Amino acid sequence: MYIWVAIDVNEQVSKLREIAENYMNEQGLSSTTFSLPFHISLKISFQIPDDKFEDAVSDIRDFYKSLKPFEIKTKGIERAGSIVWIAMQDVDELVDIHKKLDEMMFEKYGVVQHDFDKDFQFHTSVLALNNEVDTLKAYDAIKDNDIPKTLSAERFVIGSS
Repeated sequence: MYIWVAIDVNEQVSKLREIAENYMNEQGLSSTTFSLPFHISLKISFQIPDDKFEDAVSDIRDFYKSLKPFEIKTKGIERAGSIVWIAMQDVDELVDIHKKLDEMMFEKYGVVQHDFDKDFQFHTSVLALNNEVDTLKAYDAIKDNDIPKTLSAERFVIGSS
């Protein structure tokens, strides 16, 4: 089973989410990003054996309980290939959480660090499309919208697939 770990920022960027969803609907496009709450990923999703899944979730939950709320500064709306995202500044708390999750999952469950985790870019995916032409048009349509200058890391989530 796969696990993903993140900070829920859905309510904090709800205005941009609405704008992006409206644009996509008007263009007859769809994106998997709208099937989840908008979030800041803390690590690339990783696979855990089914018989270790509950233990891993429990360990992550306990780790989350040790965290205190903190602020994350946004850099702006950017395009990376076929993804449009809100880029985040690397604040110490984010980097530390990422590092500790990587270490914990390796030490307890043998989860090897993914290549993307070696140079992690904290972000909130706004939309992802199958081709760069549509992505560029979508980016041009939403890039100038206001986003919060800071987001609060108060609600941490665990997802699975």
